[in-house]
Amino acid sequence: MNVSLVGLGHIGKAVVGILNENHGYFKNKFGSDINVISVSDSRTTIYNKKGLNLDKVLMYKERKELDEAAEVIKIDDIYSLPSDIIVDMSPATKDGIAGMRMYKNAFESGKHIVTSNKAPLALHWKEIMESSVAHKKIILYESAVGGGVPLFNLNRYSLKSSKILEFKGQVSSTINFVLNQLMANVDFYEAIKTAQNMGIAETDYHDDTNGLDGARKTVIIANALLGLDYTLNDVKYEGIENLDNIDYMRNSGEIYRVLSHIIPGPKPVVESKIFSIKPTDSLAAMDSLSMGYLEKTDNNDDLTVFEKHDGPLETAAQVVNDILLLS
Repeated sequence: MNVSLVGLGHIGKAVVGILNENHGYFKNKFGSDINVISVSDSRTTIYNKKGLNLDKVLMYKERKELDEAAEVIKIDDIYSLPSDIIVDMSPATKDGIAGMRMYKNAFESGKHIVTSNKAPLALHWKEIMESSVAHKKIILYESAVGGGVPLFNLNRYSLKSSKILEFKGQVSSTINFVLNQLMANVDFYEAIKTAQNMGIAETDYHDDTNGLDGARKTVIIANALLGLDYTLNDVKYEGIENLDNIDYMRNSGEIYRVLSHIIPGPKPVVESKIFSIKPTDSLAAMDSLSMGYLEKTDNNDDLTVFEKHDGPLETAAQVVNDILLLS
């Protein structure tokens, strides 16, 4: 199985590390011989038809000399390479157009897609899915929403017998970490700096703190689980910049989190906003760096699934899991 990786930020480097360290394990346990033949960062694409030396990729990336690791090609050349999967781990863009075009080009070139990039899916869901079906190729996007927490694969394979009655999930760690810091009287910009140093916040953090990141993920969840064709225009969302009720929240004795909330119906509820959580609620078991959700169903009762902490490594693990599902 030949793979092309696009994006070498925190998640991309973690994916390279997992594939490098576990190549033999994946081959012996699952029969998955994953061969990375190209890697792209924001400036350079390198290629080796026999497979890249992933130790060298990480070393030269750290030195900011990726072009020294292997043959340099153009990014658009990846569609003509003998790869089976293109893995998109590039940062979200405002319009998602670049990602949408990448996916359509990949399908047309006979390649599957694995992505952690939420913008194309949130903004161009219908067009991407129609292209996937038309070319009989698969797109998997587990890591685009829940980081290291299984959501779509769990619903796809384990909850076929149940209808979703309500979904409420903590799917954006950055905004909830910063909100938690604000609740503890930490300055907003100091909280942002800490989140950036932890690798969970981008240099341009506003997509997270103004609620856009959570809204994008909420759109994807609604479309994937309910079969909708929503865009950001159909989602009500709010962020945590310039909160005017923070003092009340601090003194309330309750837990506050920004959650995705979805209720199916003739007029579905699709929103991402601040919720108060009572200490007795199942979602209260999560801390601000957790990813997880409560899913109420008719036959499987109420399911709460979460991980204690989410970061680049956990997200990368789900990227690799999607690659393994296609291998």
